Amino acid sequence: MVFSLLGYTFSVIWTAFILFLWITIALWPASIASQKGHSFFGWFILSLFFWWITLFVAIFVLEDKTKSVSSQAE
Repeated sequence: MVFSLLGYTFSVIWTAFILFLWITIALWPASIASQKGHSFFGWFILSLFFWWITLFVAIFVLEDKTKSVSSQAE
């Protein structure tokens, strides 16, 4: 099945593949943020639109909320 949107022709299979890839990539920064103790859902929604920025922030900027105070002192 083929459909047209804004002058572009899309196959349903390609559209499903692109949506699957988009959601899968958005899960990456959300899971990293979740492992550091932050909201998975919030980071997932944010990373749907800005995944390249949220991935960088999740890896390098976010502090790990799961670490105890004694392990941070060491």
